[in-house]
Amino acid sequence: MYGPCNFSDGFWTTKLPHLELPAGLSESLMNKVFEEYPVPITGGVSLEGQATGPPDFSDPRQAYALTRLANGTLLDAIFPSKDWDVADPARNISSYFPPTFIAHGTADSKVPIGLSRELFRILKDHGVHCDMREIPEEDHTFAAKMQVGSRTWELQRLGFDFLESLI
Repeated sequence: MYGPCNFSDGFWTTKLPHLELPAGLSESLMNKVFEEYPVPITGGVSLEGQATGPPDFSDPRQAYALTRLANGTLLDAIFPSKDWDVADPARNISSYFPPTFIAHGTADSKVPIGLSRELFRILKDHGVHCDMREIPEEDHTFAAKMQVGSRTWELQRLGFDFLESLI
């Protein structure tokens, strides 16, 4: 399984109008995230906007991350040097990279499927044991709502079968 990558892709700096932000979010609220020490590592949202429930814009971490993501400025905020050779998993793949399975919904509204297709191509080019399944009509967080026995369930299961085959 894998996380965000291909950071030089224009997606990461594109405004995402479908991520609706509440009016009146203040910079002072969002900047409270920098007052937290240590920086919290639980709750909130992921780099690409995945959350455990509806957004809580009263939480500085969620407000900060979702606003930066919606405005296409998240990577500028967290990695301003843009030295992607250091930070981008897709630029650090070699034949020693761990086996990887990618499952990506074809209706993903948060991350374009092209990023996963490109990662899959790079993995194959480097001889990494990998596989990818495109999950028809599924959005970004499909695993949370899939039903046992559904087409999505069976396709996602292929990922677990892939991982099981490694042991």
